[in-house]
Amino acid sequence: MKRLRSILDQRRREKKKKIVADGPRNEYYETVSARFGIAQVILYLLLLAFVVVSFLFNTELITYQNFYYFFQDLGASAENVDTVNTGSLSYPTAREQGFTLYRGGLAVAGNNSVTVFSATGRQIVSETVNYSHPVAVGSGKYLLVYEMGGMQYSLYTSYQKIHSGKTAYPIHGAAISDSGMYALISATDSSTSAVLLFNDRFQQTMEYEFGRAYVNDVAINENGTRVAILATDSVNGRLESRVKLAKPGEGEAMFDQTVSASVGLACTVTSSGRIAVLCGDGVYYLNERGETVESEPHDTLTPSYYAIGKDGIAVSLKKNTVSEKNVVRVFDKNGKKVYNGDVAQDIEAVAYSGDSVFWMTRDGVVRLSLDSGTVTHQAASTVGKRLLAVSEAEVLLCSAQKAEYISFRSR
Repeated sequence: MKRLRSILDQRRREKKKKIVADGPRNEYYETVSARFGIAQVILYLLLLAFVVVSFLFNTELITYQNFYYFFQDLGASAENVDTVNTGSLSYPTAREQGFTLYRGGLAVAGNNSVTVFSATGRQIVSETVNYSHPVAVGSGKYLLVYEMGGMQYSLYTSYQKIHSGKTAYPIHGAAISDSGMYALISATDSSTSAVLLFNDRFQQTMEYEFGRAYVNDVAINENGTRVAILATDSVNGRLESRVKLAKPGEGEAMFDQTVSASVGLACTVTSSGRIAVLCGDGVYYLNERGETVESEPHDTLTPSYYAIGKDGIAVSLKKNTVSEKNVVRVFDKNGKKVYNGDVAQDIEAVAYSGDSVFWMTRDGVVRLSLDSGTVTHQAASTVGKRLLAVSEAEVLLCSAQKAEYISFRSR
């Protein structure tokens, strides 16, 4: 450190010699500049040490193949979305299909193939599979495709399949985080329902068992530091749904809290850190201590379709089984109810993105702007199609043969 300070002092004296005799000088700022110079050199040294240590502890990852995959993936994921010019996307038809958004594009999982399109509509992955009931889940680092009721699953990036796995018991659900961590709902030798947690290197790190209770859903926050699990059990002849929140790598759960006396439907960790839960009898939001901070009962209404994610919950509720009338309720990331309105048409799907909620009817797609409260309708053929919200202004309608973009941007 003394030698470093000596070198910097010498450079400062050399700079002083170059200053014109009648030029302005400020000893204070020269001293501050010298100190920042020392700090800059120290930071460079720390960065170098960090890189060296990272290489030493992860030598198995430093391969030509991994570098090649990294730059291939970087190029594919760097494409910018241009849905106005994309129009539609065509893919192989299949008896059953799963659809999900992945890195701004679309992933389609069929019985015999997995097809991935980039944000610009370019086909970037086409892989062969053999899944009876394929389901696709996409987020951040990986695309996860699994066989519902089967034991196979596979992981993809935006260029190819990178991992295939098999569980000992059938898979009934899954979740994946932007960090690359993923979870599978399956079973173990001692539990009829369990959650298997894997890191971004495809290694199982945790196993959460629930005995006779049935795990309805699992969610992982964006950076992979929280896992929320929703499970339903029969206790003394009555239903009981509870939520467990855990930190990956730690044995004890942060909390394991009963929230409802009805069937659990879905859960998520919102971008604010709240745990949002949708059950048959209401909506519940919990903090990380397991305290219910917001709740809203469905009363006599029945949930029909919903969208749940980092932005919150949007749910359509039917007034009765005969009437087509629905109620749409929207809750933000903190659990605040931001919309509650009647809808005359029959709703067939719901999607939620940012400040927009979409629902699909028999004759088109409706967009609700949460900012302005305005409702806009776009006519479209929706029979047998799936609805995906690409952004706050675009949706995809996915059929067995192709997906069509519908834009709500002002022309």
